[in-house]
Amino acid sequence: MTETHDLDRTAETRAQVRVLRMLSALSAAGVEEVGVQDFHAFAFFTEVLAPVWGLDSPTGDILKEEGGPHYPMLQSALGRLVGLGLVRVARLTGDDCGGRWRLDVAFAIRAQAAAPVIALLDGMPDEDPTVAKFLEQLAFSFADIPPDRRDDAALVDALWSAAGYDENRLIKFADGRDGRTARNYSADAARRFQRFAPNDVNLSPAEQTSLYMSLMRRRASA
Repeated sequence: MTETHDLDRTAETRAQVRVLRMLSALSAAGVEEVGVQDFHAFAFFTEVLAPVWGLDSPTGDILKEEGGPHYPMLQSALGRLVGLGLVRVARLTGDDCGGRWRLDVAFAIRAQAAAPVIALLDGMPDEDPTVAKFLEQLAFSFADIPPDRRDDAALVDALWSAAGYDENRLIKFADGRDGRTARNYSADAARRFQRFAPNDVNLSPAEQTSLYMSLMRRRASA
């Protein structure tokens, strides 16, 4: 029981670290306040495009829901970070959805409070510096999407919108764990841009990511 509890605590800590890094990257890209749906859309892209950078997808499988991607553990981590004073609730308003009210919440990192924590994380020997580079590149590409279309971008993603994945079905994709073989259509599509590059040009992971997110911006805005 104690071992299970310790594993859960480790997962919670990793989720909090991940959220801090995502919010820090978004803030650096000019997205200082991020709504809940946009946050989870960004988290989804960090999952499906991680393999383009040679990184594992942090979570992997996700349940396809009508409203778009949602990660309960990351949502819980957001709440915990608010309690720790590292993240603040930037906006809290009511939203009428056809007679059904829901809270519209946006979060923002407390940059001054979080800076020492992030600096400490950067100095950890087991921290892969590629992760920060990936999140930064993705955040700038995500910021280029019109604010009212950022959550829609996830809905038109190659994997999320792939045929065969109906609502309330688990979306699976290969991430090198458990011998899974389901295809990650998003990473495949990002890598496919190499086919259109001149023979003497090798697109970097950053360029592949940028091109793919530009495609998502166009699709979401169509």
